[in-house]
Amino acid sequence: MKLSKIALALATLTVASSALAHGYVESPASRAYMCKLGKNIDCGTVQYEPQSVERTSGFPEGALPPDGQLASAGISQYSQLDKQSLNTWTKTPITAGKNTFTWYHTAPHKTVNWRWYITKQDWNPNKPLTRDQFESTPFCTVNGNSQAPAQRQEMNCNVPQRTGYQVIYAVWEIADTTNSFYQAIDVDFGNGGNVTPDETPAVVSEWTKTLDGQVSGNHVNAGDKVIARFFDANGEVTSMRTELTVASASQGQANQWSYDLAQAINAAHSDVRVGIKDESGVVNPAHGVNNVYVKDGSTLKSVAVSYEEQQAQVNEDIAVSNVKFSKIANGNATVTFHVNTQGNVNFEAHVMNHAGAEKGYLKQDMNSANQDVTMNLTDVTAGHHMLKYYATNKDGNLFAQDVVDMMLENEASSGGTAKYDFTFPQNIASYKAGTVVLQPKNGKTYQCKKAPYNGYCIQYAAGANQFEPGVGSHWSMAWTLKN
Repeated sequence: MKLSKIALALATLTVASSALAHGYVESPASRAYMCKLGKNIDCGTVQYEPQSVERTSGFPEGALPPDGQLASAGISQYSQLDKQSLNTWTKTPITAGKNTFTWYHTAPHKTVNWRWYITKQDWNPNKPLTRDQFESTPFCTVNGNSQAPAQRQEMNCNVPQRTGYQVIYAVWEIADTTNSFYQAIDVDFGNGGNVTPDETPAVVSEWTKTLDGQVSGNHVNAGDKVIARFFDANGEVTSMRTELTVASASQGQANQWSYDLAQAINAAHSDVRVGIKDESGVVNPAHGVNNVYVKDGSTLKSVAVSYEEQQAQVNEDIAVSNVKFSKIANGNATVTFHVNTQGNVNFEAHVMNHAGAEKGYLKQDMNSANQDVTMNLTDVTAGHHMLKYYATNKDGNLFAQDVVDMMLENEASSGGTAKYDFTFPQNIASYKAGTVVLQPKNGKTYQCKKAPYNGYCIQYAAGANQFEPGVGSHWSMAWTLKN
């Protein structure tokens, strides 16, 4: 059995409340978060960074994110999220009416609002996600009041009536950048397939109830076993357990064994059907994510897939903890953290700013190490940064990686007072001459002039941002660049 042990002790961070934002929809789990949980496969790098699906605000009226790339927000490294078919992604059962949605903010940021859109009843789940597949009006909007949210923000929303597979598109619009975060959520309202309200199936299906869980999972190797396990209110119904021993590498592909296991279950048990229900009510196995259907009166509640993997044991282990970072002095800073490894591990780390520019790099072998590591950063400006690290064993197999968000700040002056008086705009109506502010959009500081504004600088306001320091068209009339 594969016993790949990955101990990732995440950093203890002291992050300013003004840190640039990252986040994902935790419940019902978004497509990207399902990738992190391992419930969606072949996701690419988004499985490590579901919180980073960020793009210029624009949905639904604007051009961004582009149609056909809504799930990835048009970010090339997350393009696997844009695969779209009836059975590609794991779905969360849902019902119309009041539901609780949860955004998890890994770095909370001031918020305009959170908005929730849903596909039209007659959308085509086998075509790419485009604006015309969704209702143009959100079914739920929650105002952020330009405040930083809680790390885990719950919202109660009334979900409209639907049947079958639908996609909910969640938008988190940020207040003091031009960006939003985007999350596609795959849900299933039951009642089968892609049936519109004014359509009646030619045959009323006897398979009326969908169990929680699906027959789907990861790629496996020849010789491994995949096992479908069924549960009622009292626990596993062992008589329903169905096993498939993978005979070849090709059968070990997730889309193939899920199809073969669905066929095996259907052949062995007459009281369940595994697959995708068509508009006539017939359930057929599919190469991908397969639902499990039962008849009215069935006591079964859920299904789960487990594995017995005949792979070589991975003995290497790594824990990264106690991440700390210094203040910025003359464009330089340091990041320190503790690394504990078991076995011969090659450790690689990058520090990148919010735009993705590398500011620090480290690569070294760590053989059963237990040590502090320091990375020197250069050409750094205040703002959001990420520590990304990777661990491979002596055979070159990547067995651990993670990303840690950090908010770097400029150092304080010798008197112990910050080099700036306020972070712009900080809800202040105006600034007196001589006031120094930090502009979080570029990490620079500006000092207010005594210009033709009765001794005050003009604060940024919606629709009148020409005096915003470093950004507005006439900012130099009111401000002087400090650094």
